[in-house]
Amino acid sequence: MQHRGELVAAVVAKSGVKLSQLHRALGISRPTLYRRFEDPNLDFDFIKRVGQLIYHDFAEDFRELAAPGLTLAAEPAAGYHLDSLDDCKNKLLHVYALYTDLQEKYNALLSERGQ
Repeated sequence: MQHRGELVAAVVAKSGVKLSQLHRALGISRPTLYRRFEDPNLDFDFIKRVGQLIYHDFAEDFRELAAPGLTLAAEPAAGYHLDSLDDCKNKLLHVYALYTDLQEKYNALLSERGQ
């Protein structure tokens, strides 16, 4: 079983964010912050708040924080490969067509709401 508080404390230490800045941003005292780091079952809402402040996604460390229905990949995705410049151009045109279609739908929704 992971000790949540210790893991969060270790990530905070690696982040370079000063504890004095962190406890003030969280609206708690420095001793309270230290007590939180000692909690093996640290609350996930608190962990998320700390992650936002230090720009760290704790979903990588705690599967419970992953978005519902999102599964974490065991291996990185394979790189995207294009065989030729024409292939690249065709893919780009396809993406542009998807974008313009989406933009038209968005504008239609905006005009419906405006009426």
